[in-house]
Amino acid sequence: MVSEQQLYADAWKASPLAILTLNDEGVIFSANPAAVLIFSMEEEDLKNAPLNRFVHRLDGGALQAMLDEVRGGEIPNRQEIRFETPRRGEFVTGVSLAPTPELQGGSVAVIRDLGKEKAFRPQLLHTERMATMGSIASVVAHELNNALAGALGCLDEAEPSASDYEDLIGTAKSELLRASEIVKDLKEYARVDDDLSDNIDISELCHKFARLHKFHSSKVKLTLDIAERLPIVRGNSNQLIQALLNLVLNAEYASTTAGLENEPHVEVSAKYHADVIQLDVVDHGPGIPMDKRGGIFDPFYSTKPVGEGTGLGLTVVQAIAAAHGGRVEILDTEGGGATFRIVLPAIEISRRPEVQGPRRAVSSADLAGVRILIAEDEESIRCFLERAFKRMGADAVLVEDATQAIEVARSDDFDLLLLDVRMPGGGGVEAYQRIREMKPELARRTVFMTGELSVEMNEIVGKDYSGVLQKPFMLEELVEAMRRALTRNGL
Repeated sequence: MVSEQQLYADAWKASPLAILTLNDEGVIFSANPAAVLIFSMEEEDLKNAPLNRFVHRLDGGALQAMLDEVRGGEIPNRQEIRFETPRRGEFVTGVSLAPTPELQGGSVAVIRDLGKEKAFRPQLLHTERMATMGSIASVVAHELNNALAGALGCLDEAEPSASDYEDLIGTAKSELLRASEIVKDLKEYARVDDDLSDNIDISELCHKFARLHKFHSSKVKLTLDIAERLPIVRGNSNQLIQALLNLVLNAEYASTTAGLENEPHVEVSAKYHADVIQLDVVDHGPGIPMDKRGGIFDPFYSTKPVGEGTGLGLTVVQAIAAAHGGRVEILDTEGGGATFRIVLPAIEISRRPEVQGPRRAVSSADLAGVRILIAEDEESIRCFLERAFKRMGADAVLVEDATQAIEVARSDDFDLLLLDVRMPGGGGVEAYQRIREMKPELARRTVFMTGELSVEMNEIVGKDYSGVLQKPFMLEELVEAMRRALTRNGL
C-alpha cells in the first residue's frame, strides 16, 4: 500500500502547476519539476533565491503584498504576476499563495502559466464588452430618440419669418450634435482595439466612463471624485472603461440587494499615490467575506441569479489591470461594503499640457481650384459634399461606388481622394488598394469617411493614407482633413 507521504511526493512531481515552498522572507525553499519548466531554470538556481528576484518590476509590489498577507495568516486573492528569467524572458502567470504550518510564516505558492490563455483574451474582452452593449441598447435608443425628437420639432417650427428662427435652428443643431456624441462614445467603446500604447488622461477617461454609464437603467446614484492634475497612464482607454463599467455594475447590484435604508450609491474615485494611479469603486453593500475573495476572479464565478451577467466581469477586470501592468485589490468599505481598487503604474509624475502655437484658422479658400474625387453611395451626403465643395471653389467629381471610383481615377488626375469605407462594388478600402497600385502618389492624399466600426479598415492599418473622418462630421472637420492631406503632400 502506498503511503500518504509517497502520494504527496508523486503529486508534487506530476503536478502541471508550478509549486514552490517559501520561507517567511519569500525565499524559495523547494521547487517541483513544473516550476523548473515554467521558470526555465535549474532547481538549484531557484532554491534559496527570493521569489521577488524573478518578478517583473511593475508587479513586485503586488507579490510583496501577497507575501505580507500570508505572514499575517491570511490567504490573499489570486493575482496575475509577470516574471522574468534569463532564458525565458517575460511571462505571465496566475499566482496563489497560502500559509503553511510546517514553515512558520512561510507559504506554498501555486503558479499557473497564462501564456496560452492570453491569446484568447482579446476575444474574451470583446465578448464581455458586447454583452454590456446589449444591456444598454434600450436606454441608448431612448436617449437618441429624445435628441432626434427635439431636433425634428425645432425644424418643424423653424419658419424663416419667425423671430426665433435662428434659435430654433441652433437648438436643432445642438440636439443633432448630442446624438452624434452618443453614437461616437458607443463606437469608440465597441471598437476592437488591443493596442496598449495610448497616453491616457485618467480624468478624461473617468468622465467618458460616466457618460456611458448614464445609458444603464440604474437607480443607483453614482458620484465621481477625481483628483486634479493626475499623471497619465499608458494603455487602452476602452479596456479601462470596460473594467470600470464591470466594477460599477457589480457594485450597483451589491448596493441594491443589500436592503439599505438609505439611497443606494456607488462612488468612483481616482487619485495618485506612491507612483501609481488608484481607481476605486466603492459600494455600501454586504461586503465580500474573506473566504470568498480568493475565487471571485475565476471565470464564470457569479453571485447573481442565472441569466444575469456572464460570470466573466471580474475575470475581465483582472485581465485588463494585469495587461496595463497593474493589479486589482479588494478592501473593506468603512461602514460596510466593498471597495475594488485598480492599481495602475503612472508614467509621468506631473502632467503638463504641451504649449502649442496658434492653430491656423481653417478657410474654405484652402480648397479653391483643388480637384477632388469623391466616392459616396448615400445621395444626401453626396448632395451636401457637392454643394460644399462647389462653394469653396473646388472641382469635385462624385461617384456612387468603388467600381466607378477605380475607373475614374484610372482615366483622370486628382489632387485628393475622399472615399466612403462601405459602398457597393467592394467598398472604399478595396478602391483605395486598387488606386494605390495605379497611382501611389494619390494614396497619400486619400481621406476615408466611415459611419461604423468597420473591420475593413483593419486591412490597411499603417498604410499611407492621410486620415479618417468619422460620420457625422462638421464642415470644419471636412475642410481641415482635406487641408491636412494637401499640406502633408506639399500641395
